[in-house]
Order: sequence, then C-alpha cells, then structure tokens
Amino acid sequence: MQTTNRTAFATLPPHLVIDSAFGADLADRLLAFAIAREADFLDTSVGRNKTESGNGLINKAIRSSRAIRDFGSLRPELEAAFHAVLPHAVSQLGLAEDPPDRLALELAAHGDGDFYRRHIDTFVGNSKPKSNRALTGVYYVHSTPRAFSGGALRLHSILPVEQGGASIDIEPVHDRLLLFPAWVPHEVCTVTCPGGDFADARFAINCWYLREAPDPTGPERKI
Repeated sequence: MQTTNRTAFATLPPHLVIDSAFGADLADRLLAFAIAREADFLDTSVGRNKTESGNGLINKAIRSSRAIRDFGSLRPELEAAFHAVLPHAVSQLGLAEDPPDRLALELAAHGDGDFYRRHIDTFVGNSKPKSNRALTGVYYVHSTPRAFSGGALRLHSILPVEQGGASIDIEPVHDRLLLFPAWVPHEVCTVTCPGGDFADARFAINCWYLREAPDPTGPERKI
C-alpha cells in the first residue's frame, strides 16, 4: 500500500455533531413516544438477507437491540427535521453535489448489554439494493438524568486500529445528532443499564439518507 493511501485509510472519517439539534420539545415527545410503544419494539436484524418469514436475519453476536419503524404522528415532523439539516451536512462532509432525496428511519433501543459490532451502512455483494444509502444520521434521546453508561457510537477509519488506524467515540447525548457518510465503519459500544428498565434505555433514531428509487418494501419516504 502506498504511503499516501495508507495515511488516508488511517485518518478519522468525516463526521458532524450537532447538539440541541431538533429542540427539547421534539426530543421529549419522541422519548415519551418510545416509552409508550415498548411492546412494539422487536429484535433488530442485520443485512439485507431475509428469512422465509420475510423478516431480517437476527444475529445476537453482531447486533443486540430492539427497534420500531412506525413513528405515528411524529413522522412528518421528524422527516422535516432531518431534511432541514441536510444542506449543512452535505456542505460540511463534502458529499457529492447530487444530494440524497429520500430517507429511511428506525427507532432503536439499546438496553443493558446491547451493542452493534463494527459494520458499514452501505450494502455490498451481488444483491443490488433499489436505493443507496449515502448519509447516516443518528439522533439520540434518553431519560434525564441518564440511567445508562456506555453506548458511544465509535467511528473507525477504514484501516483498523490494530493496523495503525484511528477511531473516535461520540457519546449519546439527549437531542444530539451525529451525521457521517454511510460508508464509514462504525459500531455501538456495549450499553450498561443496571436497572434494566426500558425507559432508561439508550434510544436513537437511525436515519439513512437515500439516493435513487426507494425499496417499496422498506420504510423509505420521500423528503
């Protein structure tokens, strides 16, 4: 590997952190919504592969959390909030001039012992998706005072740390938004929440800004 390439692969990835991103009112209403919908949260899956039932594959060794994709009456307001930050994110992160025009949302809850191992949000392999994830946004909400520890989102350089790469931990803070290109390797560090109460979990909206036609079976919506 050439020195210049190695340096680029070992550099921290581009990312943008916005505190007080959507405002206390929306953050608090989203938290209340999440807690009220506890019974609807299901185990999260990995990859695009489907089981015979049509659901994603669950692999607790890779990803342990629960999520929903139905945001009820909050959906239009959340879509508008994610859309509003897009021009700034495109400028700050140096994305292509053709900005994403669609998005997919899920609300994930990480409780005691939950995590998500290192991965990327773009799909690779022979199966071509009907939409491409260009940008990832992660929006955090949690009860105050925060009852859990851990749960940082760790962004990695392309080159692993063991080979001279770098990483940075972004703490999950109520009403904080983190944005980064979908190709960036990242992970959710293990959450510790001794009480185990669902209301004390680490809640986060995973938002994927998409290009091209959306998958009609997924949660994509035009913005």
